[in-house]
Amino acid sequence: MDDRLPDLTEMALAIAENSAQGIVVMNADGTCLYANRGWAELTGFTAADMGTMPVHDWVHHHRPDGQPLPLHECPIGCTLGRAENVRNHYDVFFWRDGSPFDVSCSASTLSTGAGPELKILEIRDATEEIQAARRKDEFLAMLAHELRNPLAPIAAAADLLKLGRLDAAGVARASAVIGRQVGHMTSLIDDLLDVSRVTRGQIELGKEVLDLKTVVAEAVEQLRPLVEARHHWLLVEGTPDTAVVLGDRKRLVQTVANVLSNAAKYTPPGGEISVRIGADAGAAEIHVTDNGIGMSAEMCERAFDLFSQAQRTSDRAQGGLGIGLALVRSLVNLHDGRVKTHSAGPGKGTTISIRLPVFAQAAAPAGPVAATGPLSAAGRALDIMVVDDGVDAAEMLGLLLTALGHRVRIEHAPEAALAAAQAASYDVFLLDIGLPGMDGTELARAIRRQPRNAGATLIAVTGYGQEQDRHNTRDAGFDHHLVKPTDLDALAALLQASALGR
Repeated sequence: MDDRLPDLTEMALAIAENSAQGIVVMNADGTCLYANRGWAELTGFTAADMGTMPVHDWVHHHRPDGQPLPLHECPIGCTLGRAENVRNHYDVFFWRDGSPFDVSCSASTLSTGAGPELKILEIRDATEEIQAARRKDEFLAMLAHELRNPLAPIAAAADLLKLGRLDAAGVARASAVIGRQVGHMTSLIDDLLDVSRVTRGQIELGKEVLDLKTVVAEAVEQLRPLVEARHHWLLVEGTPDTAVVLGDRKRLVQTVANVLSNAAKYTPPGGEISVRIGADAGAAEIHVTDNGIGMSAEMCERAFDLFSQAQRTSDRAQGGLGIGLALVRSLVNLHDGRVKTHSAGPGKGTTISIRLPVFAQAAAPAGPVAATGPLSAAGRALDIMVVDDGVDAAEMLGLLLTALGHRVRIEHAPEAALAAAQAASYDVFLLDIGLPGMDGTELARAIRRQPRNAGATLIAVTGYGQEQDRHNTRDAGFDHHLVKPTDLDALAALLQASALGR
């Protein structure tokens, strides 16, 4: 076996010719001495094409705004004839037909020992990564905007309540404002977390037999306030057949609600939205059609990409975070379905169609169970300890629990909470997880070791809501895990069950 290297010149040429990057070698004037196959594929030019003037004048002759770019002002051109290098520089190059494309380029000095330095220029197409970075930047800017918007009325309502000059009706209005805006912020955060969980494969579906008519009815009910606020006409058309699927009720309602929300956002006030449910031998379908701003063919192709949005107006009357439809596609895929969008063009409305496999052997499912009201204090009064180092959060939760008719003790330090638990018995402990010193899971284990509180109900009330966080609280002995801001309906139901001894 011959382990000797081949001729280095031949090897270098072979490497260059097989590289996916575009490579040219230029002299001190910027004239092309060599161009590989990758360069020709990326730019449309060969070495023979570029023999009459510098490479710069063929592929980098303008700025992104269309203004001429002299060679001496070009970052790469400035290094010609000098022992200077450029690494990972993003720029705009031009294809043979004049169309621009984004590149990442590097320039390295090649010393021959005889005469001026040569320059090796390497480029790769960076269009996708730059577009993704731009969409991410737009998304982050929009996220900041969307989160700041509800903070303004929350802060104003809090200031009014602090002044103490509101009558009962004013307090109720301020409280309603805070509740609505917190709900809006929670929805944004939930969408972000859902996308993260779906993309990492951490969503587990709790499947049951469902009639899509029931799913659509629940989604419409969720979106009714938005539809009414924008004075839309909403028509729901059912199929005479039973459109039954096997799916996760919560996730399918979320899917349809996101599609309806998208339609409402991009349909002007007074516009029309229709929901049509259909079924055939193999699939059940939901078609959501609006007469809103429509989509270009290019936008239809990437409507379900993460962070993609239609063009927004400056007043933000339209638009969103670019999360909803990405989540729709992911959830539909998890149900072995398909989703697509169609539009005749800008100004001509949009139809989004969801197609799911029919569950053929299904009987008609039971209807939805009515939820209990959040402030119904059923059962006996409970002794509850709230432990949270966030003073405001603990005090507000304590006031809510007191309003429900329970006896509440509030502690901010885990050590003080443990000492109090050693001195008295409690029915329920509501524990934050991110406590200083001893965290909530350690505190829960310590409480479980106390004979007088070993049978108490332990509820984690925390900002940590990933599946691993829930697993950690279960291991620590918690009975339930609630994510901040606390869902009052869910908390009231847990307390009611504890009060009734279940």
